[in-house]
Amino acid sequence: MSIISHGARLVGATILPKVSYYRGLVDKYTKFFINETVEKNTILYESRDGKSMTDSPLAIFEYLLKVDKEQSYTHIWSVTKNEELEKIKSLYKDHKNVIFVTRNSESYLKWLAKAEYLINNSTFQPFVTIKKDQTYINTWHGTPLKTMGFDIPGNPANAKNVVRNFYMADFLISPNHHTTNMFLKSYRLNDNYSGKIIESGYPRIDQTFDKNKDELLKLLFDFDITLDLSKKIMLYTPTCKLNDPATFSDEVKQIQSEMELVREKFDDSYNVLVKVHPFLYDEAKKNVALRPFLIPDVIDTNKLLGITDLLITDYSSIFFDYLVTDKPILFYCWDDDLYSNQRGKYFEYEELPGAVAFNIDELLVNIENLENDVTNYQANYDKCKEKFVCYDDGFVTERIVNIIFNKKSLPNVVVIGPDTTKKSLLIYPGGLRNNGITSSFLNLMQTIDYSQYRVVLLLDNLSMPEQIKNVASVPENVTLLFRYDVPLFTIKEHYRDLKIHFNGVKKGKEEQYPEEIYKRELNRLMGTPNFDVAIDFSGYSLHWSKLILASQTKHYVCYLHSDMKLDQERTVNGKKIHKINLLGQFSVYDRYDKLVSVSESIMEINKEQLKEYAAAEKFTYATNTINIKKILTINEQRPIVKEVAQTIMFVRSGRLNRPEKKLLIKSTRPDMTLGSIKEKYLTSDEVSVLGKFVYQDETYYKISQDHIYLGWIKAKEVSVSPVSILSEKSVSNFGKLNTYTDDDFYSEPIGLEKSVPLSTAAELRNVYVDITKEVVTEEGTSVLVTLKGKDLGWVPKNKITWSKKLSPNKKASLIVKILRQLVKVPNHLQHKDKLKEIAIRPLKKEILSGYYRQAEVKALTAYEKPMETINPIQLGEVEVLYVKSLSTTSNGRWFEILTENHKTLWIKEENLKLTSLKDEEIIFEKEAMYIATSKELLITVYPTLSDCIKNKGQEIKALTQYQVIKEAKTSLERDFLLVSYEGKELWVGKEDLVFEEVTGITNAEGQVFSYPNPDVSNIVTVGRLSPEKNQIVLIQAFSEYQKTYPKSHLYVIGAGVEAAKLEKEISTLGLKEKVTLLGQVYNPFEFMKQCDIFALTSLYEGQSLVLVEALTLQMKCVSTDIPACRDVLQNGEYGLLTKTNDVKGVTDGLISMMSKEQSDFKNFDPYEYNELALKEFYKQLEG
Repeated sequence: MSIISHGARLVGATILPKVSYYRGLVDKYTKFFINETVEKNTILYESRDGKSMTDSPLAIFEYLLKVDKEQSYTHIWSVTKNEELEKIKSLYKDHKNVIFVTRNSESYLKWLAKAEYLINNSTFQPFVTIKKDQTYINTWHGTPLKTMGFDIPGNPANAKNVVRNFYMADFLISPNHHTTNMFLKSYRLNDNYSGKIIESGYPRIDQTFDKNKDELLKLLFDFDITLDLSKKIMLYTPTCKLNDPATFSDEVKQIQSEMELVREKFDDSYNVLVKVHPFLYDEAKKNVALRPFLIPDVIDTNKLLGITDLLITDYSSIFFDYLVTDKPILFYCWDDDLYSNQRGKYFEYEELPGAVAFNIDELLVNIENLENDVTNYQANYDKCKEKFVCYDDGFVTERIVNIIFNKKSLPNVVVIGPDTTKKSLLIYPGGLRNNGITSSFLNLMQTIDYSQYRVVLLLDNLSMPEQIKNVASVPENVTLLFRYDVPLFTIKEHYRDLKIHFNGVKKGKEEQYPEEIYKRELNRLMGTPNFDVAIDFSGYSLHWSKLILASQTKHYVCYLHSDMKLDQERTVNGKKIHKINLLGQFSVYDRYDKLVSVSESIMEINKEQLKEYAAAEKFTYATNTINIKKILTINEQRPIVKEVAQTIMFVRSGRLNRPEKKLLIKSTRPDMTLGSIKEKYLTSDEVSVLGKFVYQDETYYKISQDHIYLGWIKAKEVSVSPVSILSEKSVSNFGKLNTYTDDDFYSEPIGLEKSVPLSTAAELRNVYVDITKEVVTEEGTSVLVTLKGKDLGWVPKNKITWSKKLSPNKKASLIVKILRQLVKVPNHLQHKDKLKEIAIRPLKKEILSGYYRQAEVKALTAYEKPMETINPIQLGEVEVLYVKSLSTTSNGRWFEILTENHKTLWIKEENLKLTSLKDEEIIFEKEAMYIATSKELLITVYPTLSDCIKNKGQEIKALTQYQVIKEAKTSLERDFLLVSYEGKELWVGKEDLVFEEVTGITNAEGQVFSYPNPDVSNIVTVGRLSPEKNQIVLIQAFSEYQKTYPKSHLYVIGAGVEAAKLEKEISTLGLKEKVTLLGQVYNPFEFMKQCDIFALTSLYEGQSLVLVEALTLQMKCVSTDIPACRDVLQNGEYGLLTKTNDVKGVTDGLISMMSKEQSDFKNFDPYEYNELALKEFYKQLEG
């Protein structure tokens, strides 16, 4: 972090608690946490963020209230202000030992810090920290049907607060083995969880067994529920499907309309009641027709199940609880193809304990045939009972209370405790960006012996695709915890922390190091588990090292991946990026037990240069491990990944093209075997379109009418209206961008026909912005983001974290404007580098998307961003180019162009005069080499490219296989391939072929590069494009080398800050056809293997893992003669070291290597290497 960023943090710590609602909560809670002592026999309960008094917390509360005759416990309930909840609270008005505190009030925050027991069925907010004298019981709120935790596709950091709550809980309550697995596997607590999982049933299900129904019935009548006690009770409990409150109204209308049909048909025998998801409840209350049958949100569901005769649900886990009643269950899953397929579920429909309906007609039939359904599904019902409610006997709460509160050991209760047989490791792996440290770490995670070690990772709050992809490579038995949100520091403590970051820990002033606040912060993030070894594997930042050193650990280890003193002086774009970070890091070296370099030679350098910071005996080394399987399994047959078809979700109005005709409607998606197919007349030509799906080249739409779901029909039957604005208003709101990698600013509200992406919104994550407009469309709610007086564009409303205090909705007062400015100043200082680029962000965009010709052909100058910089890119005289848009920025108007290798560049409008192409023409041709097969039995071929353009082809019998030797693209973006056909070379359309084999490698940007031509001399290097990797010398050396070996090619794999500089050098040397920059590649080994020489020209390295990987591939290796590479190549035994580390030395090395064979060097054994590397790593874990 820069000095300005640190200063901004300090100013923010002073101002934000006064103007930010959430930061104010954190500040108050921090003071209570520090000053309040734990009060014995006090219990704080929270259910669903204080919105109800329900679930297992209620069951435990009512049991203790009943058995605690002496009233020795004080019960504190967290509640929100809610008229309905007041009726529930009034039931306990005679109990003097029951206290109600409003959630987020000072009383609530105080009790969080002083109650002896904390009980929650969901999660506490990120600032809540468990003291040693407190006991945290997390009961959770259901057996999972849908996938949970890290099983849900996407960013694992989305589960950060849930896994934090689980990990720091003293007790987790599990109703069955399946839910225990959710804790241990889906949330990856594994054998690292230091608390106890009590697998003995759910306290809340005891409420379902309760025989006293009169009190509940009276409560329902008090809430004006229409109920005929002479009839049975049918309860419908749908989950919430959509995330945008703007869509809740339609969701509620569908529930009301469909249940009205059920009520009409079965009103003689059933009360048809509805209990909606809490997210929907406020909207559902507004529906007058639904209100008499709507169960209040504050009513305990399990008590309600006790009086229910038939349960209808979709994905709600309460059906598991209902199994104890032995009463029938039906499933209504009308949106399976929209919701379940996206999220995933643990069970197939065939396993469920009741019949499944996919539209309302099927549900009506299933209710009518209930007796038969019960018989048909009895075997499933019995299996589910045995699997999911085998412990639930009505006495679960008693057992839980005896174990936790009475400290009893019950022999027949399954209690899963921590595994103390393995050595426990806490590791910070670094930022998990694509670099050598990440590769080293991932290799270690793949090779470590998990029968001897258990591992917890402390990760940053992931946001980038490369981070998410790298975390996906971490084995599933590793626990993932995250650093996020606001630390519990007072203003004075923020200053002490800042001082350490600026100055490091001064000798003789070690007592000023505020270790206690870092222990508190780590306690907030993960509780207080004990570890055998804590490792800062990155080793570059005191920001992380202070947390590793704050852990309760026997042995502390810090990795030194490079010549650390030299790296401290490394300059990138004119900045010494590690100067301050490493100053602080060096100052805490003496707090570590071992300082581990990654090679012996680098250890000696670090020991000498860092001797003022730590004793010599602390310096040691352990070489990095490699992932041999990943490197060598390049010739195995690649697994065929079956592409899962996805439903495109949207809501549109539509009109039937032929309303007088019977429609063929399938209740489920066309590719599903379940469901029914019916012909049906609709009541009108107006329908709602809910989704789109393509199956066997036919497009289908999912439709409903009058808020009743019907099914899927062919697209040709309906005309779909474009997205329209349903409502719009001017607002005056304020908040912080909560955007990630794939989020963009749009030119208009999202979904509108003319709405296009303007620029990425991810880079402005956590920046405070103004919101000036709000628009609701069928796609959801969009808001207009304004920053520094400029409209940046539209984002979804849920991408803003709102400041409650500073978002009046109407016109902001002068006071509010001043307070906003006070918040913005430190925040914008902290993000000043991001905000510099506002001037170059497109504010308007005219989409061109096509090939254009220069009106006057001249040399073009382009830039990586829409601004003139000192590193322009000279494109030369380009006649035809692909233009994406004409964008307007604060910095003028710029053409956005796309190069042949799919790179986006910018050219000033005045420097580029365009004309349209009158006729289709060939834009480019390039060599290729891969195999393809024909889609059909016949294929159209063209003798020449000119014939392709004129569509003068001939249909002939297709061959089984084709060798593709050239690719071509036309100005109309048609692709043609030159193939070898029975001794002839003919052109075919790319769309007529299928490519079963990978044609090359794909980089992180999705670009595909063909494998090297085996007929030429191919040289490859791999590494981050940064100054110390010195690839520019390799390019210059290759320029000389290819004079001796003209049939040669250089491939540079990697990404980084030097990319533009390298491209310019390649252009200057006239090597554009001879040197290829491939960008970041996740698995480069197959490509590397097909090259002749691996070259490395680094100025310094810690070890050079990529050199070890090249040796594993049995490649001929040339490297500059630096200590780390000298170690790897064993002074030239395994490869060639250059005589001088300059252009001449590298040139001579490459030429010399071309005349050598691999057999001229000693054979490298990767298995022996890895065995030794692992032994070295394990040695560092010894005390």
